[in-house]
Amino acid sequence: MFFGEVKTESSLNGILSISIEVIKDKKKIKVSKGTIIDKNLVELLLINNVKYITCAMLDDDEIDENTAVYEISKKVINSKNSNIKIQDTKRGRCNLISNVDGVISFLPNQLFSINSITNDIGISSLKVFSKVKKDQIVASIKAIPFGIKKKQLQAIINISKNCFKILPFKKKNIHLIQTTNKNTLTKILEKTIKVTDERLSSCGVNKVVEKKCSHEIKSICLKLKESINENADIILIFGTSAICDINDIIPKAIKQINGEILRLGMPVEPGNLMLLAEIKFSKKKISIIGMPACARSKKENGVDWILWRKLCDLKISSDDINHMGNGGLL
Repeated sequence: MFFGEVKTESSLNGILSISIEVIKDKKKIKVSKGTIIDKNLVELLLINNVKYITCAMLDDDEIDENTAVYEISKKVINSKNSNIKIQDTKRGRCNLISNVDGVISFLPNQLFSINSITNDIGISSLKVFSKVKKDQIVASIKAIPFGIKKKQLQAIINISKNCFKILPFKKKNIHLIQTTNKNTLTKILEKTIKVTDERLSSCGVNKVVEKKCSHEIKSICLKLKESINENADIILIFGTSAICDINDIIPKAIKQINGEILRLGMPVEPGNLMLLAEIKFSKKKISIIGMPACARSKKENGVDWILWRKLCDLKISSDDINHMGNGGLL
């Protein structure tokens, strides 16, 4: 690719490297960077006494920036179920837009491989498993120079298939159990249900079934069984105090009804005292989440990262939770 200053009359089919203001029909107009220089523009520039212009001229083995990023964009969301649309391409950039509320999913190693082929193309995205809203930009494909080598473009396309997708939030039957003792304040219980309602409504869950019980194993077991029989998909438990040991009251109650403790603790702050468990009932597995005290606040915390995935039917392994330590200081 040629890039540099040329005589204006020699710039035909070049790509304008900077925006420029000129007079046309006695009015000032702006010709944008990236404009392909045609005969009319050459004449207009000369009329405005622009004798030299800086532009780029592509070689035969190159493709223009807009075509390149559009072709990549089509490939990275090739799946019919990606829930992503492509925004109009301009100035060598193509943004990807979510069609739904949900969580962005991709393989970080695949994105790394794409970005490693050439410095001339950069694909940036939200962090994997981030919560996204409908019509939000979730990724952006940008060409750095005005032209991309066709071989490099093909190499990117070859490894880009189905890179990005949005996993939509699903309608779930959510139950909230709050344990109490003689010192429990009503206003704390009321605030907790209000905050939980707001947290889940932002994910498309419009109703939360609330239950209260004493902070003792027998009472918690009864409420858990009630929620299980009422076909809960996810049960959230707020204790009068945070769960601080695998033999604490709440995990003991879960185990007593044959639930399995999958994890206590996560490398995210706030939110490290999160408990994740599940119990099999009929033909499904019901998730039980012991909520850290910080989840009584609207502020994002580790349990949000668990909830977002659960609401998309994503499995969560212990390794998945360990990876959350990268960026886990919120």
